[in-house]
Amino acid sequence: MSMRSRTSLSYGVFDYTSGKDTVNFAYGLPDPLTFARLQWPDPLSVETGVSISDLPQYTDAYGLPELRGQLGQRYRMARGNVILTNGASQALQLLADAFIDPGDVVLTEDPSYLGALRIFSIAGATVVQVGADSSGVDLDLLEQALLHAKGRAKLYYTTPAFHNPTGRYFAHRHMVEVEALLSRNGVRLVQDLVYSELPYDGASPEVLQAGGNIINVHSFSKISGPGLRVGWVLAEPEIVDRLAHLKCDGGVSPIVSNMALALLQSSSLDAHVEHLRTHYRSKRDAMHRLLQACRFCKRDYEIPSGGFSFWVSLAEGVDSAELVGEVRRKHNVKLVEGKHHGPSGAAHVRLNFSYLQPRLIERGLAQIDDAHASLLTSTRFKRRG
Repeated sequence: MSMRSRTSLSYGVFDYTSGKDTVNFAYGLPDPLTFARLQWPDPLSVETGVSISDLPQYTDAYGLPELRGQLGQRYRMARGNVILTNGASQALQLLADAFIDPGDVVLTEDPSYLGALRIFSIAGATVVQVGADSSGVDLDLLEQALLHAKGRAKLYYTTPAFHNPTGRYFAHRHMVEVEALLSRNGVRLVQDLVYSELPYDGASPEVLQAGGNIINVHSFSKISGPGLRVGWVLAEPEIVDRLAHLKCDGGVSPIVSNMALALLQSSSLDAHVEHLRTHYRSKRDAMHRLLQACRFCKRDYEIPSGGFSFWVSLAEGVDSAELVGEVRRKHNVKLVEGKHHGPSGAAHVRLNFSYLQPRLIERGLAQIDDAHASLLTSTRFKRRG
């Protein structure tokens, strides 16, 4: 068994199918009810400008040229700055392949996105998580981490709009300072922006433009449907070329890419995104109201300004691992321990509000409360005994 395979065993396998039979707060999945609202285009339509002879064919490692050009226009960049990937996850895997050798350091916030921690760890990186608050990473702590890395730090990974798992927005001015510090130390900034088009409390967030030291990762997964498996990287052409050389498949499906292209060429996608902002804001607000009455968590959590989840501190008196296990055994409610997102998450859980329907969210939170009360009673009884 390879070292990468051994490392992967410490992480769970993504299992959407069995998760459908649980009250699943663990996965940040889009609400399936939103899929029917989008006007899905004909995947084999030639109205996009793509020839029918090219659609069932293999395509370039860089991706369907017409879609790359359309995305370039959307971000005011050249086609050479764009490479398509099979979702954002493949983008991160390619970036790990391009920049990381075993023992190299990847820096990120504490807490951070579990999926990215998994990808970089399997690649052999030493992942160093740096303390952060609602503004973003602590610049003094980041500078210390860079000095301690002694030149081995290659990437800084972040989700500034909006942070996973906390739902925070890291202001543009703060990210300018982060990028300047990284640039002085020869470390590339990777911004995962899959949630950036779904703000709940105002206009679209300002983020650092890709180019130079900055690599941006995007996806259709949150704004249309993850089944498309279409993501993209925006970066300098030499980085795009490096990623293309690392691809070992036949390219991102031209048929699916043609659907994405048609969505971008029409007004339906932008209208759908506007609907999603309202839809998920309503679900966020509903969970917030329910959490205010819950006993298993403290009520001083931050209300996410974007993203699909709340990051809550557990009430004292019950071990987080015991709570996660108890609520799964007793009620078939699925949670992930916060410690998997970083050392500071030991007494936290991430609660995703995006996928579940309101009645299941309400039932699931009540069942977590019930499991917490049972464990609390059991713990008090043992102490008396």
